[in-house]
Amino acid sequence: MKLYKDYAIELDGSKYSLYLGRGIIYDLILETLNTKTNNKDVIIVFDSIFDEKIQHLNSLLKQNGYNVYKYSMVAGKHNKTFSEAMKIYEVLESNELARDSTMIALGGGVIGDLAGFVASTYYRGMNLIHVPTTMTAMIDSSIGGKVAINFRKTINAIGNYYHPILNVVDCDFLDTLPMRDYIAGLAEIIKCAVIADEKLFRFLEENSDSILNQDDEEKILYIMSRTIEIKLDHVTKDVKEQGKRLKLNYGHTLGHSIEVATFVLEELYRHGEGVSLGMTGAAYIAEKYFKTDGEILSRHENILRKYNLPVRVNIKDTNFEYDTLLNDCMSIVNKDKKRKNNKLRFVLCEEIGKCGVYNDISESLTRDAFKYLIGAQNETKK
Repeated sequence: MKLYKDYAIELDGSKYSLYLGRGIIYDLILETLNTKTNNKDVIIVFDSIFDEKIQHLNSLLKQNGYNVYKYSMVAGKHNKTFSEAMKIYEVLESNELARDSTMIALGGGVIGDLAGFVASTYYRGMNLIHVPTTMTAMIDSSIGGKVAINFRKTINAIGNYYHPILNVVDCDFLDTLPMRDYIAGLAEIIKCAVIADEKLFRFLEENSDSILNQDDEEKILYIMSRTIEIKLDHVTKDVKEQGKRLKLNYGHTLGHSIEVATFVLEELYRHGEGVSLGMTGAAYIAEKYFKTDGEILSRHENILRKYNLPVRVNIKDTNFEYDTLLNDCMSIVNKDKKRKNNKLRFVLCEEIGKCGVYNDISESLTRDAFKYLIGAQNETKK
């Protein structure tokens, strides 16, 4: 077991630890179960690609007297639904698990959000352990207590705030993560640099080759730990998103709309890729809103291109007509859950490392941002 950092977290009356390291999940899960609960019933909800890894965890827990139930599922936005949640409830109820039993959510953001939502609502809340396996989940979605499922075309429409008894970020999972998913997670790291840390932004600019090639673990651990610290700083004392935490939604208002609008039978954009597009659109709005010289937008596009993240929608990839996609994006963005008094709230970059929340962005400027993102017909997706 190689532990890099640990964080003692206090959020909304909950206290738990987040650990970052390598080869750490087995010892820490067992230790936490032994000290945090007397109930020996455990259910593991996991991404089906981790069947082999689950066998070791299953054996370890059984050897230590735990009754282990397993629910395997195919991860993906199409399964973050009520119907999938009901299948997990069925396993819990049919095996008579109690509220002091424990759910282990092992997978990416979809698994963490879905299993976390079920854990938060079963008997009004059972024990939850997060084991995030993607970069996005490790540094973003597993931290801060948000759990939810999608409903129709609205991402995270039905959800809750619920905290685990343990979060284990084990970098062993990064070794088998597809490059596309690794890069998508880096978008959330870039986002945190934009909103809160110009020094981290410059580090990302200067070390893109090494970070992409994953040939220097110290650099990767640094950007991960710094992002975790930024996330914790923004959610502490603002768990339910009334102030500072709103800034973590940078890029999400436009990005979510594009993700949903382009999702037909399967996703066209990973969440981080949607955030990349959304950040580009938000930077475009900022330039127009603040009447600045274009540096904010150019720095956004340059760093996102360095990490092979998209800054334009290639309309040919979507199988949509331009006007149809534009109108769909506008329709979805107008239902955004972050709106207040029926007005959209945008997080805008004032300068790299500093953002603010603005409630007076016009519909026409929002439409212009979408036009900028999807209107360049000859742009190829970077």
